[in-house]
Parts: sequence; structure tokens; C-alpha cells
Amino acid sequence: MDSSTKSLIFIIGAPGSGKGTLCKKLSGEYGFSHLSVGDLLRQFTSLSNANKNIVDCVHHGELVPVKALTPILKSHIDEEVESGRNIILLDGFPRRLDQAAPVEALVGSPVLVLFFDCPEKVAEQRFLTRKLTGRETDDGQTFRKRYQEFIELNSNIVENYQTKDILLKIDTSGDTEVSYQKLLSALQDTSKWRSLITIA
Repeated sequence: MDSSTKSLIFIIGAPGSGKGTLCKKLSGEYGFSHLSVGDLLRQFTSLSNANKNIVDCVHHGELVPVKALTPILKSHIDEEVESGRNIILLDGFPRRLDQAAPVEALVGSPVLVLFFDCPEKVAEQRFLTRKLTGRETDDGQTFRKRYQEFIELNSNIVENYQTKDILLKIDTSGDTEVSYQKLLSALQDTSKWRSLITIA
């Protein structure tokens, strides 16, 4: 599929940083597509013919190998574009830098990357009090494992997209409305966003 027919926005941030909540608000207000990588993978594991290695990775909160992740993402992105939803928020991608190039080669590079920046204690509290289908066993140990992974891997992702001048860092430490207004303010200051709104 021609990548010029769509515009991708990648969303990165620690578990509990507000990715899902803020993406839902943004997609609802502007009519964008919102694809949560975590949700897509959990849906995949419910299939009767799901690859056992992928199922094990998802159930243990581990990174799915990029060779397995890429076709899953491409399939869903293609479906959105075919349905006429050309601006796509890809929530929770990439989680490590070496995931980015293979996926971008197939589905296209992002026009913007949003980094939701949230202190560990705030993120942990949100993580432990949220109720997500398929994530009922999330606990403090799960959070610490995933947060440590985030700390180790995210700086390279941030540096990569900063170099390309497409990264926006947003403070999401406040409540939903405060964080959302900060997100909108940061977006509205960028010409790339204003161009997206024009074509949306």
C-alpha cells in the first residue's frame, strides 16, 4: 500500500503515562484512527491459530519479535486506510529502536512522534488502578519490569526521532484534562500538525 495515502503518528511513553487515555480523546475529537499495539497483540492471542511464541511474549509482558509484530501492524493499518481513516495514532510503538526500521519500511515513517513524559510514581499509581481487559493480572512487579525496560530502551528512540525533528515531548503528569490541553498546545505549535488538521 502506498504510504503517501496515510499519515502515521507514533505514541511512546512509560506504562501508565496516559497513552491510551489521551489517544482516545485525540482520536475522538479529530476522527483519527487509534491503534493500540498492546490491544492488537492481546486480540491476536485470542485467535485459535495464534503463534504460541507470540502468545507467551504477550502473556509475560515481553517484547514480541519484530518479525512477528510487523505483519500484525501492517494488516491493521491497511484495514484502517482501506476504510478511509488515513491519519493513524499508533499507540505504544516503538518500544525499542530496532523495531522501528522494519515496520517503517512496510507501513511508512511517522510524520510525528509523541513522547508522553510522566514521573514513575504517577505512572505506577495509574498502572495499578486502571482496569484493562486482558491485563487483570498487572501488578507492581509487572510495572517495575516494564518501567525498567522503558528506561533502558526509550532514550535511543527519543534521540532517533529528535534527530529527525519530528518528536514532541508532552508532560502527562497531570490529570487527563490538564495533560490533554498540554498535548493540544504542543501539537498546535507545529506546522506538521496544522497540515494534518487541514487534510483530516
